[in-house]
Amino acid sequence: MSSIDAYLNRAFRIIVVLPLTGATTSAFVFTIFRLLGWWPDIPSRLLAVYDVVNVFYFAIAVYLFRTCKDEFGIIRPEKIKQGKRFVGFLVVAQWNFISYMIPDREWWAYLFFFIALTIVFFDIRFTSILSFLLTASTVISWIVHGKYMFLSSADPLFYPTLVLRLFCIGLTILTLLFITYFGGKYLVEELERHANYDPLTNLLNRRGMGAYLKSACEKVEAGKASFCLMMMDIDDFKHVNDTHGHDCGDEVLRRVAYTVTTGVKKDDYVFRYGGEEILVLLQTDFETAQLVAERIRKDIAKDPVRYREGVSVPVTVTIGLTAFERGKEAHAVLEEADAKLYYGKRHGKNCIC
Repeated sequence: MSSIDAYLNRAFRIIVVLPLTGATTSAFVFTIFRLLGWWPDIPSRLLAVYDVVNVFYFAIAVYLFRTCKDEFGIIRPEKIKQGKRFVGFLVVAQWNFISYMIPDREWWAYLFFFIALTIVFFDIRFTSILSFLLTASTVISWIVHGKYMFLSSADPLFYPTLVLRLFCIGLTILTLLFITYFGGKYLVEELERHANYDPLTNLLNRRGMGAYLKSACEKVEAGKASFCLMMMDIDDFKHVNDTHGHDCGDEVLRRVAYTVTTGVKKDDYVFRYGGEEILVLLQTDFETAQLVAERIRKDIAKDPVRYREGVSVPVTVTIGLTAFERGKEAHAVLEEADAKLYYGKRHGKNCIC
């Protein structure tokens, strides 16, 4: 899962709700104002179409809510794309409806709110395109509804007002694009670290594990790759915590995690599965995976972990190893590796099953 996917997975529903809330609220407010006679210039038929269209938007949002997650609880990539298209279309359509349906010379100031709804995706291209479309629509609306939306050209404040509007729009859009770019570059990178990595071991955590396993299964089914799953557990870890304390246990975990990550390839994935269990997704065949697992087992057992002066803790691990095969599902492969691990734990430990 990429950093932006992790962010969208956690914020997807809010992202869809924000523009929808603005849309439905505006439809309600404009209708009430028209009935009260506060905005007599709004064509009744056009306002009715606007209200119906907003009901349609609501139906789309409900659809996205109900179909957005896969079996692992992760937002489906295609739903993220659909959600982005939905928000983009909604923002442009709403702005055009409002700016042309309701003549008011101060509408241009609301342009920034509509652009701000797009920066939540941290997609500089997406926000740039919509900023251009919204700004162009705004300028055109000044021409179409000139007598409502702008001062007369004979007014002494005409040119100062025009320059200040354009300056404000340009500067604010540049600021929003700046936030979009650097938000995606730095803030989402920080989110990735918190969302996808275990802070103690710096290994990937279980949050996005399902997506990696699903992708691995799909590649095996397509005949594009071979994958193996290695589940390992630190032997007698509870005894380490009870004897030397949890700080020592943390040091053992860090040492084992480091040995595992340095013992596999860069394109393999290492997860802290839970407690003292570590899961490794090896992108190789079963014979090579056995050699890798044996090397890691020996490297961990070779040297004890020196915690403090006079405290040396011997560490071993038991490993359950299994290969992906066509026709299997991700959860079945996980269960198989887990079963092999606990078979090894019951039959001597410090071994590979």
